[in-house]
Amino acid sequence: MFNADGKLIKNLERFNEKLDSLVFLKILTSGLTMILPIIIVGAFSSLFANLPIPAYQNFVTDSGIKDILLLGGTFSTSIISLIAVVSITYSYVQKHKLPAIIPSIISLIAFLVLTPLNKVEDKSFISFEWLGSAGFFVAILTAFSVGFIYTKMIQKNMILKMPSSVPTMVSQSFASVIPSAVIIFLAMIIRYIFSLTSFESIHNVIFKMIQVPITNLGNSIFALIIITLLSRLLWMIGIHGMLVLMPILLTVFMPLDLQNLEAFTNGDPLPNIVGLAFWILCTSIGGGGATLGLNLLMVFKSKSNQYKTLGKLSLPSGIFGINEPLIYGLPIVFNAMYAIPYILAPIINLIIGYFVIKSGIAPSPSGASILGMPIPIFFVGLIEGSWKLGILQLFFLFIDTIIYYPFFKAADDSLYLKENNSNGE
Repeated sequence: MFNADGKLIKNLERFNEKLDSLVFLKILTSGLTMILPIIIVGAFSSLFANLPIPAYQNFVTDSGIKDILLLGGTFSTSIISLIAVVSITYSYVQKHKLPAIIPSIISLIAFLVLTPLNKVEDKSFISFEWLGSAGFFVAILTAFSVGFIYTKMIQKNMILKMPSSVPTMVSQSFASVIPSAVIIFLAMIIRYIFSLTSFESIHNVIFKMIQVPITNLGNSIFALIIITLLSRLLWMIGIHGMLVLMPILLTVFMPLDLQNLEAFTNGDPLPNIVGLAFWILCTSIGGGGATLGLNLLMVFKSKSNQYKTLGKLSLPSGIFGINEPLIYGLPIVFNAMYAIPYILAPIINLIIGYFVIKSGIAPSPSGASILGMPIPIFFVGLIEGSWKLGILQLFFLFIDTIIYYPFFKAADDSLYLKENNSNGE
């Protein structure tokens, strides 16, 4: 079923080929490819700022270097939605053979208009919350909406026409006045409509409509599997699943970690298997979707130059659980070929981990949750109180690599063939 020549893989290849032929996905992939260098630089900046080595951390913190390093991540991956709305709009308009700079700027303004303002005393500001991956889905919607409206208005000559004696640059600027006004005015109307609702903004609509039903699932392994499934599905369509579901993980599952940590400190038996620490232990092998196995395959098994190069660039950060270069660069989002392993690998890890701990082969995690810290696998297990948990993580890596392999092989073979055909022309 899961071998590279199997029926499922062949069906996925055909389905992916159909998706690749869609203009929507071509534009999206092109737009995300543009910003890949920024994502990689941001990932490395975050990695170097947060390396979990006490002596190193003391040095970079005391010297002020850490604050500077963090800026690389803050103004790259932490504003990924701002960057993406520009690059995707640029790709859309360029695809229609029109000048793309002005509509890209218009799209940026429209996105900012749709984004909530926070206030402190008499001053207003935009939080990084919606400028990063939390606002990514709205950024995609904005980019395609602006691109569509702008190109249609230009193509239908709904513009201010200048005399032929006017320089081209000036003429293009004035031609964009009416489309710009229409687009920004529409964004303001949408912003106003949502401000009249309990959601307050279009961003909150997406988050709250997903969060509320999930909150009632409880704190079982089944609930954790459902949360993992939904978070991966959301990522596949460009929504940061964990930011949507994190309030549930923190409010429902972190208290279980605190119970474990208290028992661990007192030398008592740990009362819970499931918790936030357990979820991190099982699902974050190289980042969300347990992608370290895929990353290793790209480095050591790729035939295509694109996969091998991206794999090498992504591996250092991937070892520490930072996988944005793969999420946006491969990409995994909107990529049917990787949907199954991206969803399946972390869920299989959860099921295996639960029964391994339930059977007494390994202990429950101590509850020392390390969400957001760039710590390599095995060491996460050590921090959670046992070398056995570290070995369990290495076993997860082995399983994840097997799960990803047939899908990677099919995608890599297809890309390798395209590269050879391109070189032969």
